[in-house]
Amino acid sequence: MSRIRDAAIMAGRTLRRLPLPKVFYTHTLREARRPMPGGGVLKRHAVDVEMIDRTRCVWLDRHHASNGVIVHLHGGAFLSGPFPGDWGWLSRQADAQQCAGLLVDYRTAPDHQHPVALEDVEAVLAQLAGSGALGEAPWVLSCHNAGAALALAVVRRIRDGVGPLADIPEPALLVLMSPWTDLELANTGMTETGRRDFPQERRLLTLAAQSYAGRTPLDDQDLSPVNAHLHDLPPIHLSVGTDDIFLTDARVLRLQLEEAGPEVSYREIHGRLAFLSGLRPGEEMGRLLTEQRAAIAKALGTD
Repeated sequence: MSRIRDAAIMAGRTLRRLPLPKVFYTHTLREARRPMPGGGVLKRHAVDVEMIDRTRCVWLDRHHASNGVIVHLHGGAFLSGPFPGDWGWLSRQADAQQCAGLLVDYRTAPDHQHPVALEDVEAVLAQLAGSGALGEAPWVLSCHNAGAALALAVVRRIRDGVGPLADIPEPALLVLMSPWTDLELANTGMTETGRRDFPQERRLLTLAAQSYAGRTPLDDQDLSPVNAHLHDLPPIHLSVGTDDIFLTDARVLRLQLEEAGPEVSYREIHGRLAFLSGLRPGEEMGRLLTEQRAAIAKALGTD
């Protein structure tokens, strides 16, 4: 009986490592996409959809923009998103601050390759600044997963006064959650998470990186901010799960930021910090949300 069990375990491990068809990875993420918030968020907020330049954006309580704005860049490996967790996180934080939330539904691969997503975010921020929406009160830039690469590229361009972001006030806080900062995936094979490997997740990210980058080298600093100069950035709150594939990326980023000089708050929680199916329940997630809420309140001046 033990031989049969051992054979079954070995077969399962082998199958888990076999590559799946490319369509499986993209289909799974796209099926999880939620372009509009769920019923609970709709009940708590005034929700408005707006096309800013060529980018679809969704406001939560736009009438509270005078109290501050949280601009959120969703995850999804540049292939999909937003997800239920993005809506849940943004709803909670905007509700806690009585401020506006704006989710930027930037265009994704494979239909749109780099730098389209970055240009979408830049155009949105430039138009918001031009209309005064980012000038009346402080604003916060939050992001998850792939959104972190975009967010770090944006704040560097604001810092350097590059292109359409030259005259935009910098965010009062940057909230990074489980950030994907290296599209070359140099760190995702490390075993700090305690898991043996992430075979399918690594393959998905490899395909996603190639699909999004197109002809741009994966080590380009706008794609992989781990290769960029991260000095003179706004205060940062950085969090990651101990079972996240980006755990090592987050730890490396923390060291880089601490050496570069920005004020950094760092939090690791047990398990995974994933937004695919919604906000994870539990005390640790609750403490993280409370810590983020306090950091946002300080940045917006609502504490």
